[in-house]
Amino acid sequence: MNSGRPFHILALSGGGFRGLYTATVLAALEEALGAPLAQRFDLICGTSVGGILALGLSKEMSAQDLKNLFLHHGRQIFSQRLILGGIAFFARHTNVGLKKVLTKEFQDTTVGDLNHPVLIPTVNYATGLAKVFKTPHHEKLEIDHKTSLVDVAMATSAAPTYFPIYATSRGKFVDGGLVANAPGLLGLHEALGYFGVEEKNVRVLSIGTMSAGRTIRGDSALDLGFMRWRGRLFDLIISAQESITHSVLTHRLQDRYFLIDDPVEPDQAQDIRALDKVNQRAIDTLTSRAIDRAQQVLGEPNFQSFRQYRATPPIFFHGRKKNT
Repeated sequence: MNSGRPFHILALSGGGFRGLYTATVLAALEEALGAPLAQRFDLICGTSVGGILALGLSKEMSAQDLKNLFLHHGRQIFSQRLILGGIAFFARHTNVGLKKVLTKEFQDTTVGDLNHPVLIPTVNYATGLAKVFKTPHHEKLEIDHKTSLVDVAMATSAAPTYFPIYATSRGKFVDGGLVANAPGLLGLHEALGYFGVEEKNVRVLSIGTMSAGRTIRGDSALDLGFMRWRGRLFDLIISAQESITHSVLTHRLQDRYFLIDDPVEPDQAQDIRALDKVNQRAIDTLTSRAIDRAQQVLGEPNFQSFRQYRATPPIFFHGRKKNT
């Protein structure tokens, strides 16, 4: 790769149903730019729901169709379990609805069928190590291209306490938000280590999910047990990770890092704080804020480099799209 050419990364954060915010921003940007967004980026990174969106974009699904997944299937994905007693011993939702939706959209497509490079983090609970699924954009990446998109999407979005652990022949997977809810730093590392790009040529566009984070009130109890931490701990992990990623990327890339996100206003916090809250108030808040933010972004000077860019045709070393 020409070391003097820019290298653009799209990084999509996790956040459960709040991914509707991300998908709405993507749909608005894609409509304004008049071409599939994946064609504007050399690498697309996504975690959890952001991973699902990243896979869809790389498959060149329209961003509007991805947005419709939330609008049409949100309640199916986050349907409540009917369990009488002992509910704390099970995840809040089964993963049946999510897998059904993903199977309908992705069918039997594999990572090796994708048109654009992707990076999708998860955690393999069988090994206790992070696992990052990647397209075969480097000669050493010889195995992941055989994996189905459904399995990758299910693995990266298996949020603790929200969904069950997802098992495949390659391991037992837990949500990628445990290691990189905002995957921009992984994308930067991939650009430097696997694409051979100089850091001065990297630009990262990151899109969040209006993450409200988790904080503790001044008069709250400090000695928290399992029941009080349940549902809070994972939210705290992902919001803390997002903050450190934002700080590091801002320091390293300066104006070559652009974040699209919105703070949560107090009056709207109850509408969207939970990762699995699906109702009309959540939909209205997420979509209206996303459309307003996208309109602002399109006119901002730092976004124009992303707007004008066309990605270099990707090189794949293995699988069905092998071209070298």
